[in-house]
Amino acid sequence: MSSIWSRGDRRGRIEEALLMLEGQGIIDGLEIRACEDKPYRVRVPAGIVHLGEDEASMFALGAVVGAFGGVARRQA
Repeated sequence: MSSIWSRGDRRGRIEEALLMLEGQGIIDGLEIRACEDKPYRVRVPAGIVHLGEDEASMFALGAVVGAFGGVARRQA
């Protein structure tokens, strides 16, 4: 089975998703501090959001739906 994810574990997939969001310009920046309780620091126009693993996972899902949901629903 093929996968779009190059990193196999959940943490790696979350980091990869956030990096893709940064690359698409959906988030303004990302810093990962692995030794902290909330290691993901996501920069958005309102400021920096500190996220744990579960929060970062849900954030990534919400950001993708928010950014691409309308495009996906358009009919040709």
